Amino acid sequence: MLKLRALAMESRQDFITYLEGFIPLSSEAKTALLDALQVRQYAKREHIVPLNGVNDVISFIAKGCVREYYLNNQAEEVVVWFGIENDIAVSLPSFIAKQPSHTALQAIEPTNVIQLSREGLYQLYDRFHEIERLGRIIAEHYLMNSDSYIQELQTQNAAERYHNLMAQKPQILQRVPLSMIASFLGISGETLSRIRAKRANY
Repeated sequence: MLKLRALAMESRQDFITYLEGFIPLSSEAKTALLDALQVRQYAKREHIVPLNGVNDVISFIAKGCVREYYLNNQAEEVVVWFGIENDIAVSLPSFIAKQPSHTALQAIEPTNVIQLSREGLYQLYDRFHEIERLGRIIAEHYLMNSDSYIQELQTQNAAERYHNLMAQKPQILQRVPLSMIASFLGISGETLSRIRAKRANY
């Protein structure tokens, strides 16, 4: 139990360090933010947010791997995002609007996260202008990443998107089933195997 508590405190401090990569925070804001954070552990395949569930927490991945996916018209799972350590997992439209999420967030491996509830966040917004500004900056960052993903879908082929994924998160291959990577790229497992083989021959 003592080890778990020490790990939780270290993870919360890591989250504060991550946030201060955007803007510095006063000691009062950091203290209030630390008090509002909760540590949560998810087992492999456990959902952080199920399909059609309301995403009412922001989850900072301290250790582990998470995927975001939805079901298409053929009831097939389509992966749209992978998150690893120091990523933030959230379905932002659901979080903001308090509406059911069209995508699910699921742990791919045993995962530890630091969570901040929507209620807790908005209370911090009311108390600290710097945290409110921080929230806006992170939301803008999230939207820019979403726009980049859409542009990749529209302008890049599967091989180019695979190369980008490997450049950004090379450890994904060791942590995520190839079927999920193929889903993320929008291709079959056979096509992914050909892309990987061609890359290996470079």
